[in-house]
Amino acid sequence: MNSHYNTASFYLSSGTGNSLKVASWMQQITENRGIKTKHQFIDKYFSGQLVADSEENLVGIFMPTHGFTAPWSVIKFVLKLPGVRKTHAIVVATQGRLQFKKFFIPGLSASATFLIALILAIKGYKVRGVQSINMPSNWMALHSGQKPVNVQRIIDQAQKPSELFIGKILSGRRSWFSVLNGVELILGLLLLPISFGYMVYGKEGLAKLFFVNRRCNGCGLCADYCPNSAIKMIGKKQPYPFWTFHCESCMRCMAFCPEKAIEVQQPLAFVMFRLSLLTVFFYFLRSVITYLGIEVQIGDSFWIRIVHYGYYLTVWYLFSKLLFWLSRIPVINSLFHYTNLTSVYRRYREPDATLSKLKTRI
Repeated sequence: MNSHYNTASFYLSSGTGNSLKVASWMQQITENRGIKTKHQFIDKYFSGQLVADSEENLVGIFMPTHGFTAPWSVIKFVLKLPGVRKTHAIVVATQGRLQFKKFFIPGLSASATFLIALILAIKGYKVRGVQSINMPSNWMALHSGQKPVNVQRIIDQAQKPSELFIGKILSGRRSWFSVLNGVELILGLLLLPISFGYMVYGKEGLAKLFFVNRRCNGCGLCADYCPNSAIKMIGKKQPYPFWTFHCESCMRCMAFCPEKAIEVQQPLAFVMFRLSLLTVFFYFLRSVITYLGIEVQIGDSFWIRIVHYGYYLTVWYLFSKLLFWLSRIPVINSLFHYTNLTSVYRRYREPDATLSKLKTRI
């Protein structure tokens, strides 16, 4: 079947290869239909792109789900896309599915596809449909990578809905109204406070829990291939990675580290999130005011929230610096290593994904 599209541009955000795999399935179908298709990654190497304003051009946004919504880097990218009047668009989000033999827990992209679709629509794109695709969960900061047999089962089941979706779009139909999209939209609205909290607070804190065990040889592969330039190598004689606030926990560094040296200090996460709470901030603030002998009433307000956010970022930054330098001490590094579960977790990346593929433009 031919399509009235002549060209297609797929823009991808993919940490461990899930979104790349889904985009590759769809790209194969568009190319088989004679549509000239290219894909580019939304990362530090992307310098911008002109979008042909034509009904014969299809733009696709492919991304993972972070905190039940779209990744911040994808939101920024879409906001910077040029405005159009005729160009068609689709939005596809992968969501982490957990498989236990015959039983499974589906992922939930919630507001991810709808948020990006809304931004595209405001910029003039004719959004033809949105789709969520279950792929293996890769959040190794929380759980171990799944067994290869379960990973393959999830991927095999993801291919058909991916192909059906793009086939429907290429045939000139829309793909909005489905049970899945209805559930995602309702839950997305209900979970907006959590998504906002993750975007503003959770993402920043989680970025500061990464450290490396003693197997790290300072090769710098993690920093070179980080899509958001979030990892800095610090040290002259023996450099080690340091994670900045630009990190989005895409898990690429952990998945592809050849030494399996990258870990997450989970036990300290509980301590740090407690220490950075608003109630703790109020306690410190009132203690300082009392010590200085200042008589002023302190209550919750917009400006107090702004000051607290500065406190929150400062606490996490100081913690990450402390974690970085303490982990250079062998005995403390061993303590950190043996008191977190990521030291024994299985690593996950999409079986066909390689670092070279995650940088290639086609």
